[in-house]
Amino acid sequence: MDPRWDRVRSIVRNLIDRCAVCGERFEDDDLQALGRTRTTWAFRLTCRRCGAASLVAAVIGEEQLHDVVDTRSSAPVSERDVEEMRAFLEQFDGDFQRLFGYTPGRS
Repeated sequence: MDPRWDRVRSIVRNLIDRCAVCGERFEDDDLQALGRTRTTWAFRLTCRRCGAASLVAAVIGEEQLHDVVDTRSSAPVSERDVEEMRAFLEQFDGDFQRLFGYTPGRS
């Protein structure tokens, strides 16, 4: 199997952590590779607890594969993490474009 599958799987698992139906945390083995085209990778994600299944299409360019870093943390979310997020959200005005440095008209 193409070694890039593991890198793409890591990207997908960083984005999808829990089952949308029952909230169960996914394991790496719950995400099965189905196939790919040049830039699209297809997976089936199945919850071990409730059996809910989803098809996931990840559109990832080759250049993105070289910069992949597994950002999942083995540490659980702490009370401090929650407090920091609460403080941020209290002040956040909802302007995601400004937050992420997006300037209209620039790509």
